[in-house]
Amino acid sequence: MDKADKNADRGKIHDLIDEPDSLKEQLDTEQSELSKYKSLAQEYLDTARRVQAEFENYKKRIVREREEMLRYANECLLADILNIYDDLQRALEADCTAKEFRSGVSKIHDNLTALLRENNVREISADGKFDPTCHEALAVGDGEDGSILEIYQKGYYLGTRVLRTSKVKVARSTGDNND
Repeated sequence: MDKADKNADRGKIHDLIDEPDSLKEQLDTEQSELSKYKSLAQEYLDTARRVQAEFENYKKRIVREREEMLRYANECLLADILNIYDDLQRALEADCTAKEFRSGVSKIHDNLTALLRENNVREISADGKFDPTCHEALAVGDGEDGSILEIYQKGYYLGTRVLRTSKVKVARSTGDNND
């Protein structure tokens, strides 16, 4: 073995001896970077948990506010109805003639009608043809098929929704009557 070969072997050995330090430095760098990414991931996880908790609190708050709003809306309507109730109470307790009593009840009726109108309640028309979406047939009679013959109880809309159907008697042409 000549001197050049020995130097080459020593270089390899030296490189192998130096390599653990290089690997250790690389490992330290990788661990430092991994630690940094773990920290960043933990920050993202904490942020996500905070956002999730805030969203849950938001949903609960919205439900509470909605319930409160509905309760408040009912309170206003009930307060208005109490005024009409008080009027009825006074009318019942009044010592008056039948004509005066009727006049007072008529005014109370007007007040109640105005309250319903203010709250977007309107009567369902029972003129014309039977409509099963807003009329309920309680009886059948002779007449032009499908026409409303009699109204037993008025129906009402609240906005565009049926609040209460009209209870009606509906005509069925004589040839179709099985009664």
